[in-house]
Amino acid sequence: MCELKVYMKGEKESLMEGVVLLVTRGEMVQMEDILGRTKEAKGRIVEVSISGQRAILEPVV
Repeated sequence: MCELKVYMKGEKESLMEGVVLLVTRGEMVQMEDILGRTKEAKGRIVEVSISGQRAILEPVV
């Protein structure tokens, strides 16, 4: 499967792992993992790499 690790730009620690769904809602990005658990972060998606298995969010000021 193609699960992603989601990072905030410039951070080394991931916000969430095993992410299969990213949904933007205004200034928020909702992440959902393979088990259906969700987490939200304030930011915008700036990069998604399927081959690199990562997504990068940028903080919204």
